[in-house]
Amino acid sequence: MKQKLRKILTWVRRIGLKGNSFTIVSNNCFAGFVYQKFGIKYNTPFIGLFILAPDYIELLKNFNELIKKKLIFINADKSKYKDYLIKNNRYNKYPIGRLGESVEIHFLHYKSEIEAEEKWNRRLKRMNFNNILFKFSDSDMSNLELIKEFYQLSFENKICFTSKNIPNIKSQIYLQKYKNQQSVINEWAAISTVKMKKIINKLYI
Repeated sequence: MKQKLRKILTWVRRIGLKGNSFTIVSNNCFAGFVYQKFGIKYNTPFIGLFILAPDYIELLKNFNELIKKKLIFINADKSKYKDYLIKNNRYNKYPIGRLGESVEIHFLHYKSEIEAEEKWNRRLKRMNFNNILFKFSDSDMSNLELIKEFYQLSFENKICFTSKNIPNIKSQIYLQKYKNQQSVINEWAAISTVKMKKIINKLYI
């Protein structure tokens, strides 16, 4: 009964959605939750993982080159964010991949390097490079300068979730719910399905 109800809710959410071939590139688990809400297969490898903000901006600055690189896995003690991972109780608890020389992909919800690489490569093939939404947020070592860099990227479709209303940042989605927090928390739960549908539909204009 619950499964049937879930399918009905998913179908209702998809009403008015202009397409399902879009790709979301995200710095955290946001992409996965969006696809799940609309019952769409993962058209992106950015699922169940996070990328710390400095590396994410580096990735986006060289996106077309780095996304084609083979994932190279490293030990947690080789991560440049070792201290951060220890502080946040994430050290040596999941696989860490690297694209290029320095961009680290933290596969938070994967049990092994084999699983992470297999799913990354399989979903990479589904990417629609003509229809991408780039998503960022003010969490995971983000700061004002990195948000400004994100804003300056030439990508046509991009959004950035923030806990503070930053002047002159057109791509931001200010979540007032988190105004007393240092950063947004679980932005996928804070944005309505209707709002997300409008953002996705702009990809098809």
